[in-house]
Amino acid sequence: MRRFRAGVTRAVAVLGLGVCSIAVPGQDAAAGESDIGGLGGAGWYVSLAAGANASSDLKQAGRNRDDTCYPDDDCRHLAGGRPTGYKWFYDLHAASGTAVELAVGRFFGDTRIEVGLTQRRSAVAQAFAGITYLDGSPLVPATDSIYESMSNASTDDLTVRSLSVNVYRDFPLAYGITPYLGAGVGVSSAELSGIYYEGRYRCRPAVPCDNPGQYDGLQHIDLSDIVPSGHVHAGVDVDLGSGILIGLKLSYNRVGDIDGSHGYSEHKVPGLTSYTRISEIGRWSLLVGAKYLLDGG
Repeated sequence: MRRFRAGVTRAVAVLGLGVCSIAVPGQDAAAGESDIGGLGGAGWYVSLAAGANASSDLKQAGRNRDDTCYPDDDCRHLAGGRPTGYKWFYDLHAASGTAVELAVGRFFGDTRIEVGLTQRRSAVAQAFAGITYLDGSPLVPATDSIYESMSNASTDDLTVRSLSVNVYRDFPLAYGITPYLGAGVGVSSAELSGIYYEGRYRCRPAVPCDNPGQYDGLQHIDLSDIVPSGHVHAGVDVDLGSGILIGLKLSYNRVGDIDGSHGYSEHKVPGLTSYTRISEIGRWSLLVGAKYLLDGG
């Protein structure tokens, strides 16, 4: 992740220097149209790109209306001696992953409008951040419980598939080199797969207890949602001639929160559901791609 971000920083610096060089006086204006990167006019193109993506840390929060006072907790400080529900929190750490983009667009002079389909995927690891009762008060461990509990939680992959409309502004330089900036909006299908939680109870060693399995819980879900998304881009293309351009594009994509309610495979409270939300979904991607001009350039 750190190496990816360092590469992103270097790419931004290079692209920024390229764009800023447009404003430097003294460029040879008589270089000739054949040396200018901008294509001008209007024309359709298709593009395909692939590369890597990285994400900042995400947040997972959940809650339910479970009113069970579990045997390793002390609920005497709660009204009625039992909770009205629970809230829990995880930090999610996304590994570097893959990104693929397919797009079709049209030039209008130095402006382009593009419709793109993008998929970004990366593995996600969970780190437990805390649990409270539904009212926010902390859990108090029982000091004399004859039960003990074990829990296990994990996640698999975060996959975001986006359909977006983007507008780009090209800044043609000499020798077929064209830096550009862009921004767009769209909708994304976001899924965090393999959200797993298992809680198991047992008697303490050499201490008899009554039916510890009644407190067990199990949930294994895929959380998906259709959410709005925003995108900003910076890149550079190089014209190889014959209607073919190759380039490098850096993008930042922000996706809305995904949430939903799901039941449990196993729980003391029959029919209980929990609500889960994944937030702070922001992703960088660095893509290498090619454009093909449908009119041959």
